[in-house]
Amino acid sequence: MTTDFYTWHVQGDGTARLLPLSDETPCAGPVWVHLNYAQPEAQEWIRSQVDLDSTVQDTLLAGVTRPRALILDQGLLLTLRGINHNPGQEPDDMIGIRLWITPKLIISTHLRTLRAVNTLQRDMETNNAPKDAGQFVTRLVELLNDNMLDTIEEIDELTGNYEKIMLISEDVEPVSDRDLADLRTMILTLRRYLGPQRDALLTVIGSHLIWMKKGPIQRLREAENRLTRYLEVLDASRDQMRIIQEQLQTRSNNELNKQLTFLTALSAIFLPLTFITGLFGVNIDGIPGNQGHPWAFSIFALLLGALGAVLIYLFKRARLF
Repeated sequence: MTTDFYTWHVQGDGTARLLPLSDETPCAGPVWVHLNYAQPEAQEWIRSQVDLDSTVQDTLLAGVTRPRALILDQGLLLTLRGINHNPGQEPDDMIGIRLWITPKLIISTHLRTLRAVNTLQRDMETNNAPKDAGQFVTRLVELLNDNMLDTIEEIDELTGNYEKIMLISEDVEPVSDRDLADLRTMILTLRRYLGPQRDALLTVIGSHLIWMKKGPIQRLREAENRLTRYLEVLDASRDQMRIIQEQLQTRSNNELNKQLTFLTALSAIFLPLTFITGLFGVNIDGIPGNQGHPWAFSIFALLLGALGAVLIYLFKRARLF
């Protein structure tokens, strides 16, 4: 099942029991309370928890969060992001989850459905639940990484295909600008969140929390290493995209230069023809006061030559050529 409100009591042996949301929780733990922070009931319940620091309450109810980890005594305030697999939405529109984790209590809040949380909930239902808070954190991080794999591989494959198309095709623009822009936007958005998320994992790994045992820490190190590989793929794809765009720009410039060269050649052919026809088509005798003057055409040609020499001098002085 997938709901906006539920409370699971983790028994410590892989089993879990669904409880009603209330102010009273069992002595044995941990208890996982998952809420939709946009619901008034969830906001009221979180604000009523006097043991929660105001920073924790504000973060759990925040509309926009960035991945980070904050240690408060023996509690862990953790905000993470996951790939958006909801129908009709873009994967890079990443979904945030906010968590406050202690050995006895886990509070998580969300707005949109997150596949990793749904998987955790199914684990609770099938008696495959994490045994403690440390395993809960590790399991959630691993699920977030698992759900990123297909998107990361798709980005890597698309980038490689675009690069091959550039090498094979002789078209000026073998790949549309829209496709390139969409892919680059996805890469930059994922990179924006996954970088801080890796830093948050490093903070948890080095936190020395008593309830984070050696096994979960080792798994978190592996999860952080996997996330680092994702970032390396994104960085490589980003660099490839930059090279592809530079190649497209070079091809476009070369095509423009070819067209300009063709137009220049046409101008070079027709300019002297136009000059000659224009010069010999001048009706000198038709100018008032010049009828019958024998040197009229020669004087006109000399004036044109002098004007041309002045223009050449001025252009050279202005370093136009």
